Amino acid sequence: MTDSLLKLAKDSSKEKKHELAEHVTGLLAARAEDPGSQETDLLNSMLEGVYDDLAHDARKKMSERLADVRATSSKLAASMASDELPIAQAVLERSHSLTEADLRKIVETQSQGHLLGVANRDHISKDISDILVKRGNRDVRHAVASNLGAEITMPVFESLVKDMPKKLGDRIRHLRKSNEELLEDLFRDDGEIAVGAELEKKPSKISPKAWLVGIRLGKTTLNKAVTQLAREHNLYDAVGLLAFFSRLEMKYVHNLMVRFDSTGIATVCRATGIGAMEFQAICKERCKHLKFPESTGSKWLTNYHMLSDADARRLLSLMKMRLKAVKHDEAA
Repeated sequence: MTDSLLKLAKDSSKEKKHELAEHVTGLLAARAEDPGSQETDLLNSMLEGVYDDLAHDARKKMSERLADVRATSSKLAASMASDELPIAQAVLERSHSLTEADLRKIVETQSQGHLLGVANRDHISKDISDILVKRGNRDVRHAVASNLGAEITMPVFESLVKDMPKKLGDRIRHLRKSNEELLEDLFRDDGEIAVGAELEKKPSKISPKAWLVGIRLGKTTLNKAVTQLAREHNLYDAVGLLAFFSRLEMKYVHNLMVRFDSTGIATVCRATGIGAMEFQAICKERCKHLKFPESTGSKWLTNYHMLSDADARRLLSLMKMRLKAVKHDEAA
């Protein structure tokens, strides 16, 4: 197959190059979690070689298909991100293949539309945020302020919020303050955090492993699983499933579940697609476990509704990044 692709790549006809691009894009998308292999490098090289010769629609289709593919090379991702905005949009907002240097070049040189795309990424470093605030128009600055995954200093944040409608600004200020406290608590000793008793493993009609198999086969859903486990008073196994689907270590999800607030567990639930009714079932069981009145669960549900899906996804991403950075520093 490699030889046939190489032969096709050398063909100078426009039709053949489009045929190659579509075929290779599909092959690369299928290797989504396989960056760095010889085969993946070859696929990226082929797409890099024909990219400039492709029509607008073909480049846009490629961008949308590869935006979430981590195996995409940084060179190819940068080419798509620097293209016309309709083509660049998906990669600007979602690609993990763009390096910090790529993002810096984009926000220093590209249009306001490109800047807005970067401002909507799940995570933005402080350096990139600073450039967005300096170069960006009102929409870009508001997007940075509203992005819980954007690293910005509080003075800069407050200056941005002052330019926003009061109700929106108050909501964002509350969320950012709550989230900063939550992130700080991740690295505190257990005795320094207000939490309830540890969860206990309890017997259940369906084991977490069986739930997982059923979810993967499409026979059930995570929502149904956590609701049933909450009704069985088994938050321990619910934590296990939430940890798996959030890709956050179980001990951290456990600590969020037994905290006296709901910001953290609401974030994990919202980011993993848990619905409002299902989260309410979790809140009801949390109130029993923590010995809180059921009315507290209603307040926790309000916190859940304050988070958008994007807010939750960005905060979860930031939590994992900070945990990874701390582990890296400890290992060094």
